[in-house]
Amino acid sequence: MFIQVLISLAIIAVTIVVHGFGSTWILNYYQKKHDFSNDFKFSKIMRLLSYTAILLMLMHYVEIMIWAAAFLIIPEVDQLNSWEEAIYFSSVTYTSLGYGDITLAPVWRIMSGFEAMNGILLIGWSTAMFYAVVQRVVPKIKK
Repeated sequence: MFIQVLISLAIIAVTIVVHGFGSTWILNYYQKKHDFSNDFKFSKIMRLLSYTAILLMLMHYVEIMIWAAAFLIIPEVDQLNSWEEAIYFSSVTYTSLGYGDITLAPVWRIMSGFEAMNGILLIGWSTAMFYAVVQRVVPKIKK
């Protein structure tokens, strides 16, 4: 079980780095591209919020793919037979849905729990970031 925990922690570190770089890039891009001292039209605010949501979801998808790739690389995890199946399993696990239609061998199941914790943490991070963007732009609606 020790090796599964170490692998999980390594993947968590990678996904946190991905999320950190992605979040920083989004915020830097908005700071350079938009003058937040001016009022915004409603349509511009909706575009900004939509782009933010899409970029955050794409980051989560990349992180899900990292987990899926890890599951496929591990030879002992033979419950996942294709990339699509690994993405599906990883998506269900990352979002804590846990349908249970695919389960890993008992020795590897600990990784599922770590992926779920990772997903909860990063989805919470994205929620906080999205809320920060909303707080920044909504008061700028041009009346």
